[in-house]
Amino acid sequence: MARALSGVEGLKVAVMGCVVNGPGESKHADIGISLPGTGEDPRAPVYVDGKLATTLRGDTIARDFARMLDEYVERRFAPKP
Repeated sequence: MARALSGVEGLKVAVMGCVVNGPGESKHADIGISLPGTGEDPRAPVYVDGKLATTLRGDTIARDFARMLDEYVERRFAPKP
């Protein structure tokens, strides 16, 4: 059974398909990624809370972003002891 995470329903996630315009849109989300287009280098900048956090590279971009998203949600919305 999944536990409730208070406030998570307001989470803004941006998944953009353009490394040119995507960063601007991603900066306005809580967490966002700008994916490369077909034939472009496999690199994807990730923004967290409006700031560039990292640039993911290679064939594991989707998996790495999903992990980052899970960690962000846990850090921001998990109940504090």
